[in-house]
Amino acid sequence: MVKIKVYSQPMCNVCHDLKEYLTTKGVEFEDLDITANRDALNEMIKEHRIRTVPLLVAGDRKSTGFNPAEVDAIISGLEKVEK
Repeated sequence: MVKIKVYSQPMCNVCHDLKEYLTTKGVEFEDLDITANRDALNEMIKEHRIRTVPLLVAGDRKSTGFNPAEVDAIISGLEKVEK
């Protein structure tokens, strides 16, 4: 199963919206608070080359911000891979 990671910050409303959306959809994800976890911040910048939150990473697919249609496409793509 592909692990979903969400890089976020506590005071980010868009981050909260994305995480709430994933939770409502029943999608499990790892929440990485970049303000409390220096390794997560470094991973986001160095490995993913992105400095914007929220950042959703699922395998080789990435999404910044919160676009429900884009998130749904990523989730449905993961479901096809798992079958």
